Amino acid sequence: MNQSINNRVFLMLAVVALAAMMILAGCSDDDDPVKVVPDPPIGAGSPDELVAQFLAAYGAMDLDNYLALLDPEFLMVLGEDTIDDFPDVGTTLDFTEEERIHQRMFSGESVTDPNGDFVPGVQTIFFSRFTALAAWSPSDDPDRFPETVWASYQVEIHFDRGQQFSTLRVIGMVKIYAKAHDVMVDGEEKTYYLMAGMVDLTGFGKGVEVESWGSVKALFR
Repeated sequence: MNQSINNRVFLMLAVVALAAMMILAGCSDDDDPVKVVPDPPIGAGSPDELVAQFLAAYGAMDLDNYLALLDPEFLMVLGEDTIDDFPDVGTTLDFTEEERIHQRMFSGESVTDPNGDFVPGVQTIFFSRFTALAAWSPSDDPDRFPETVWASYQVEIHFDRGQQFSTLRVIGMVKIYAKAHDVMVDGEEKTYYLMAGMVDLTGFGKGVEVESWGSVKALFR
C-alpha cells in the first residue's frame, strides 16, 4: 500500500474515531438503555464487528457508512454468471465502481443502465440470512487479498423493488476478506478492520427470481 492510500486510511479512521468519541461524550446515564442508534459506529475492532456494521449500513442503504467500511483497495470478485450476463462490467468491482453502483442503488430511484435499459429502484434491502460457515482464517488468496483474514458466509438477501416489480433474491455463499489497519488515537494505537474484498459465489443453480449478488450490483453500474 503506498503512502497516499496509507494517509487516506488514517484520515478516514481518525475522523470516524473522533466522531464516535463525540457521540459517546454526549450520552448520559439517563439515556434509554434500549435506544437503537440508526447509524452504526464505524471503526470495527474485529472482523465480526466489521460484518455486523456492514449488514447495518447495507440494510439501511446508508452510502456513507457503507463506503467507510471498505478498504481503499476493495475488490469484489464476480461470479461467472455475472461476467457472462454483463460483459462490460469485467471480472471484478473496485472501490470506485462500488461507490457509483451504490450511489444509484441506495438512492431508491429508478435508473437507466449504460445500454439505456430501465432499472427499477430498490426500496428496501433485507438480509434474511447471513451466517458464518467457518472461523476467520489467514487469507487463502494472498495475491489478491494480502495481509487479510477471511471467512465464508451463507446468505439470502431480498432487494424489494416495490409492488410493481418483483423482489430480487440473492441466495448462496460469499467469501469476505477483512484487513487490519493500525492508527494512533489519543496517543494509543488502535486496530480497526476494513473490508478488503468479497468473492461472490451466490446464484449458482439459481431458480426463478434468484440472482447473484454481483448481477444485482451490475444492474446499477
